[in-house]
Amino acid sequence: MTSKIDHRRQEVQQIVKNACDQLNQEGVDARNYVEQLAWLFFLKAFDEAETRREQEADFDDTAYGRRLSGQYAWSSWARNTDHPDQMLEFVDGKLWIKLTSPDPQKGLGDDLLAQRFRRIFDNVRNYCRRGISFARVVQQVDKLHFSSETDVIVLSEIYEDLLKRVAADSAGYAGEFYTQRHIIRAMVEVVQPKPKDKVYDPCFGTAGFLGEAADYIRRNNTLSGPQLDALQKKTFYGLEIKPLTYLLGTMNMILHGIEGANLELTNTLEIHSQNVGEKARYDVILSNPPYGGKMASGMQTNFRVRSSATECLFLQHIMANLAKGGRAGVVIPEGVLFRGGPDQKVRKELLEQFNVHTILSLPAGCFLPYTGVKTNVIFFDRPKDDSGTKSVWFCELTNDGFELKSTRKPIEGDQLPDFLAKWEKRKAGDNSWTVPIEKIIEQGYDLSAKNPNRKDEYEHRPALELVQSIKAKEERIMDLLNELEGILEK
Repeated sequence: MTSKIDHRRQEVQQIVKNACDQLNQEGVDARNYVEQLAWLFFLKAFDEAETRREQEADFDDTAYGRRLSGQYAWSSWARNTDHPDQMLEFVDGKLWIKLTSPDPQKGLGDDLLAQRFRRIFDNVRNYCRRGISFARVVQQVDKLHFSSETDVIVLSEIYEDLLKRVAADSAGYAGEFYTQRHIIRAMVEVVQPKPKDKVYDPCFGTAGFLGEAADYIRRNNTLSGPQLDALQKKTFYGLEIKPLTYLLGTMNMILHGIEGANLELTNTLEIHSQNVGEKARYDVILSNPPYGGKMASGMQTNFRVRSSATECLFLQHIMANLAKGGRAGVVIPEGVLFRGGPDQKVRKELLEQFNVHTILSLPAGCFLPYTGVKTNVIFFDRPKDDSGTKSVWFCELTNDGFELKSTRKPIEGDQLPDFLAKWEKRKAGDNSWTVPIEKIIEQGYDLSAKNPNRKDEYEHRPALELVQSIKAKEERIMDLLNELEGILEK
């Protein structure tokens, strides 16, 4: 059985490589591979899902009407590889109109599914300009089986690797700052999503948090039929502002076995409301909000504490949307934890109304090559009795298992397993300690990690770590100088 899975893994890897090689020969830029493959994967996966629903309907002696039927079904046009020019003409013409037209006679209608198709295909394109080249790529994608667990697992790995490489090559092109998989997994392990939870990411990007949460729930629970149905339709929620990223995240959820995630294309901060009803809130929120952005003053009116910094606004949004008894894990830049003004007001509210139980200090450079900004993961719950924070457990990471360079090659000495072993019992150690709320208030609600076990930070930090930290800071300075230069040139 294992050898059969390994053989299929090699086959799937080769299929995707063949498709990428063909796109490369067509002159398609590497950053566009993911977009091209994503919408092809999406149509193939949707066709398989429709076939499955058709078979289930036949078994129950009921009718199922395909949304993409006849010539518009993947199983019809994608097999026309003997006539590649006709295939390309059909896809660029008739199929694209079917997927994007708001006219019910020409398109798919106006329900939620039709709207999702329009959102996706209005914002992607077919990069293949020659029929023969397009047919060869389609031929490879047609060999994949989204109904096969092996194919989906392998495709998920390959797809996320492509996303990561594309994001690295273009400084966040595929989703702002691509959150490292090992950081996501550690956050999910702490927050521990459960089968009945509603899981939310207000800026889901490529859906790394939602996909990992789905895997965690399935891995740690034996799910009944109704629970599996709820996992598909009533568990995962997310908002995303960028159309292409929305497609990549939607496809990633399908690869994680979730076809019915409630994902919307919208500006989270524009639609934010401070007064969210309890039923509309979420049990689990996991996110790495964009930071460094600025919001116009007119857009800040919906927030209790006004701030031009997007990271401060997203934190407020998460606080407003967390249900009683809910758990949150959020990546935030260091400045949010110690700055005065709006940030301090939000921290005060957070500590008074939530239980901020853990802060994981990540090493500077953890999110290279996208940014060298020092970040932290802040974990907090919303107690059912409305009590606030009594004390905060800090853990300082100086090694997350990867070099603090743009290349981020694996290295020995990963401290994340130690963090996961300690956090629940809040164990003290050389890099972990607890601070009572009284001391935090005394220090102006400062939540930045200051390790009391280090009398002289620079004396005790390894030389290599110091050099890497300095280089990470220098890279961030260069990014800022380049941005400033661009503004001045305009």
